[in-house]
Amino acid sequence: MALQFMPDGAYAPIPRPAGVLLLEDIKRSQKPLLGSKDASVWDIGDGVLCFEIHAEVRGNLMNMLDGDIITLIEKATALTAKSYKALVFYNDDLNQLPHKTNFSVGANIGKAQFAANIRMWGAIEKNIAQGQAAYLALRYAPFPVVAAPAGRALGGGCELLLHADHVQAYAESYIGLVEVGVGLIPGWGGCATMLTRWQYAKDMPKGVMPAVGKVFEIISTATVSKSAAEAKELMFLKPSDGITMNRYRLLADAKAAALALVEGYAKPEPKPLRLPGPAGRIGLQMVVDGFAKRGIATPHDVTVSGHLAEILTGGETDLVDEVQETDIMTLERQGFMKLIRTKESLARIKSIVDTGRPLRN
Repeated sequence: MALQFMPDGAYAPIPRPAGVLLLEDIKRSQKPLLGSKDASVWDIGDGVLCFEIHAEVRGNLMNMLDGDIITLIEKATALTAKSYKALVFYNDDLNQLPHKTNFSVGANIGKAQFAANIRMWGAIEKNIAQGQAAYLALRYAPFPVVAAPAGRALGGGCELLLHADHVQAYAESYIGLVEVGVGLIPGWGGCATMLTRWQYAKDMPKGVMPAVGKVFEIISTATVSKSAAEAKELMFLKPSDGITMNRYRLLADAKAAALALVEGYAKPEPKPLRLPGPAGRIGLQMVVDGFAKRGIATPHDVTVSGHLAEILTGGETDLVDEVQETDIMTLERQGFMKLIRTKESLARIKSIVDTGRPLRN
């Protein structure tokens, strides 16, 4: 417990204002229920568990997700289902400024680069499949899942938010699917979830192409929200998700949101999609080709966008077919594996790993 120096020369505990819950206080009084060097699971009281990612920091690549963390997510999901009421994802270094904080910048591309360089394609695909399964298990778990980001939630970190029942975001949260910057596409359900959100949005124009076009625009340009409020406009957050202005209250607000969902909780039902198939893909590709002719899109941008267009339009589906999110996730996995085999995508990954800067090739 933090102490303050009093006028009489003595030290006294600093009282915690109502509505403040700090994970650092919990760490002083208990050991994690589950843990590894990169993540831990804590009991934060009232039947709620907190999953904290604390992967090693290397420059801006902070709290990257890998197979070990995904495995711990699977274990935390099973433990919560067996013995607890809800699960909260939260990690925050309160000594860091918000623009230097990362909830998670997504998958560990350094490990992906290493695996690709030695042609471990099976291991890479297994990691993608494991992440998809773990995130789906969170979405359809028999208990509420709440995510509480602060700072950057990018790539796989954004996809984690997309699979939560509720997000309680710090106001200064920067959320986006940025995989195209490294020559890849979202592989852990980001495409499927964004398609569902936009297609079922109340104000979306009728027909299949408006939602597909909007999601294509957001993902192909690696759009990142400048705030939690803008993340709602982009549908990285749902209208019902909450925003916390005081970072010290974020965990308490997330825990309260989780407990509010417990009574009468019912897991969501999958929502089928209607997608345009090859005709829609050609339409999106024509737009990208136009950007390429104007010098806005690079040659590899065209390649990446082509794979993204195939995923978002449902592959070889037809307007009369119902497409399930698992079908889209299969296309995600296939597209990811095709792209990571290209020398252009590997060059983009190397640039981010070595310099932290995207390569335009």
